[in-house]
Amino acid sequence: MTTNDVVVVTGFGPFGSFAENPSSLIVDELSEKKIPGFNGKLVTEKMSVTYADVDEKVRRLWTEYSPKLVVHIGVHGEYHHIKLEQQSFGRGYCRYDVDGCVPVNNVCTTCTEPILRTSIDCERIASKVSQDLNLKQLKITASDDPGRYLCAYSFYVSLSIDASRSIFIHVPPFDSNCTLEMVTAAVQRTICTILSTLDA
Repeated sequence: MTTNDVVVVTGFGPFGSFAENPSSLIVDELSEKKIPGFNGKLVTEKMSVTYADVDEKVRRLWTEYSPKLVVHIGVHGEYHHIKLEQQSFGRGYCRYDVDGCVPVNNVCTTCTEPILRTSIDCERIASKVSQDLNLKQLKITASDDPGRYLCAYSFYVSLSIDASRSIFIHVPPFDSNCTLEMVTAAVQRTICTILSTLDA
């Protein structure tokens, strides 16, 4: 795939107890602050927590921009912990979205394999970003469990298109010790670090 000097970052809208989804707030911050050191085009997109919207938007973003990197961001329930997801699942999407829908047979529309993995070295990226930021109150690790909901679904769609340029970042809820600004800075550094490996 020929790529352009474009980074796409997506976040999600409200769901469950998150009237304001942290991933959406980070996307807003990135849209304003950009990615330090990246001089290409940054495209940000918010997706509703529905399988149909995710399917349409993720595919469209890849087709429209042929990006260098696609970064999906979603919230998880573990405080003070950012997880870089290494894989996602093609099946098992039994949980209803905010429209009360699930995929046909609970299978991702792009499913070719039960599990797809990113070729981005999440362990190394997490270790480097942790060292660079040295934030005692924020843990950054690689993870093999993105769940079986819209986070995993969006990631699987991207992995099925180009696993070498797809990453999912699970971010924590914010509190006084782990603020929006702090998590945004960690996401920025993560994206910069990944881009440096893609350019190497």
